[in-house]
Amino acid sequence: MVFRLCIYAEVIAGTIIGCCLCGMGFIGILKNIAVSITGIMVFVYYYNMKGSRMIRSILSQKVFLASFAISNLLVAFTGIADIGTIWMVAVAVVAAREGMGHAVSCHLLLMLQYSVISADAAADTKIIIFYALLGILLALVVSEIKKQRLFIYAAVIFISLTLVIGIVLNGSLKATWDNRDFLFKCITGDIALLITSLVTYRIKRKNTRSQNEYKSSVMDEKAILELASVNHELMQKIKDYSEALYTHSLRTGNLSGMAAEFAGYGKNLARAGGFYHEAGRIYGNEDYNEACSQIVKEFAFPIQLADIIKQHGEMPEKPASPEAAVVMLSDSIISTDEYFDRTGKREQIPDEKLVKSVFNSRLAKGSFDNSGIDKEHIEKLMDFYINNAFKEETREEHYL
Repeated sequence: MVFRLCIYAEVIAGTIIGCCLCGMGFIGILKNIAVSITGIMVFVYYYNMKGSRMIRSILSQKVFLASFAISNLLVAFTGIADIGTIWMVAVAVVAAREGMGHAVSCHLLLMLQYSVISADAAADTKIIIFYALLGILLALVVSEIKKQRLFIYAAVIFISLTLVIGIVLNGSLKATWDNRDFLFKCITGDIALLITSLVTYRIKRKNTRSQNEYKSSVMDEKAILELASVNHELMQKIKDYSEALYTHSLRTGNLSGMAAEFAGYGKNLARAGGFYHEAGRIYGNEDYNEACSQIVKEFAFPIQLADIIKQHGEMPEKPASPEAAVVMLSDSIISTDEYFDRTGKREQIPDEKLVKSVFNSRLAKGSFDNSGIDKEHIEKLMDFYINNAFKEETREEHYL
């Protein structure tokens, strides 16, 4: 609720400031506020879908709201001055921290503000098209950066796209040259936006490393080892609840342990994560997250294992550790295998095709973004799963 109210307050405040700077009358301000509220309602509706999971998936609502407030103020000033692309600062920050989906929705709401307030926008629809395309491209380019050195390539790509779009919309090189002051401001803004996104990216990576170091320092290896046993009390409870769930959990845990050991991650942590990734079902709660919290508390899960269990019920699922990502992959592959086996289509689907479809789907969703697994390790894991995911030993109760 606080997030939604802040979005309303920021957009309305930005609209009022922009209209006042333009010298607009009271009636004009009210009309523009009405248009802005319509845009906010669509934005909030989108973020309320599926139980507000979009809001819950934001890593830092404070950073989101702060960058959005800055962009709203900058958009307000476009009514009296041409400031280039710098008003897209929220798109750069949100893309680097939260991903493309959040960045695009943020940009669309800012574009509505820009259309309402900016005098240039009212005079020339080409400017609207120019900024609309650039904002979406900014969200796409920045959100796909996984290594710091790639920001150099991103800068070259984004500045080149700015020039190309400018030339296409102006119709000729001469017309573009005549309008060079505008393009210079945009390119200067592009550089500032990419520097901002780089700083955001570095802060996010630093925070992630700090969190992982903290979790590593508090992990109880002895407790993890005990939980990674099929003889643990909780595994027996799962077996008593459902033989099918037990079999699925056993396969997921064994396969996760094998994959983690292969990749050099925590074998026992991944194995325990696979065993209990759906343990919350044994309580039959409608709220799966609440059931997971109950399991974590009752059996004193170490923090790293608790994170793996809880994230399984979150959408979008974005594991925050390599072990959690391994559990996600093992579960997806085994669930897909079980589904096609039930429908009688499993023999028609090669193991390689099944595994690759799972990996491609997870890559498309950005599921590895926060896991700390690079592209090279993802490819190695894919080969491992192709060769090992369907071996009989993953079904063995005492496999270690």
